[in-house]
Amino acid sequence: MLSDQLEVRPAIERELDLVVAAFGDASFLAERMARQSEDNGVLLVAWLHGKAVGCVYVWFEDAEEAELRKHLPGVPLLNRLRVVEPLRNNRIGTALVHAAERLVREQGHTQLALGISLDNADAERLYLRLGFAEWPHGLVDTYYVVFKDGNEIREPELCRILVKDLDDRDGQ
Repeated sequence: MLSDQLEVRPAIERELDLVVAAFGDASFLAERMARQSEDNGVLLVAWLHGKAVGCVYVWFEDAEEAELRKHLPGVPLLNRLRVVEPLRNNRIGTALVHAAERLVREQGHTQLALGISLDNADAERLYLRLGFAEWPHGLVDTYYVVFKDGNEIREPELCRILVKDLDDRDGQ
């Protein structure tokens, strides 16, 4: 099983080029590394035989969306989980989520949340299988960050919010 051969750990600055080579999004990933250096989050990367094959950012800052700040104050967020196309459905995403859950628990948090676009059925299946549940407060208007010509652009996106209560029994 590929997931047994994975190493999932926080990215370090000198590896950023390898992560960008796997996923593109150079500006976005550099911005997440900068946030990590300020202790505002952690960019977790899954490595297989020295190659970046998956990543997810764990956002520890206050949520930017008012609804999330109101209903989930201080709850860390998973942001932009990615797995390289040829290796999807090999439990790499699961390994990244489990690593994020461990990290969040180590920081003393008892919940983890995320937003998924309404048309992302694959992500929804993964998160529901991993014990996340849709929150009762409806859909949230948010945005998807893209960088064009070095400028950050926030494209509107309507998201479904999923939350997982973490406890020691879930410890992976």
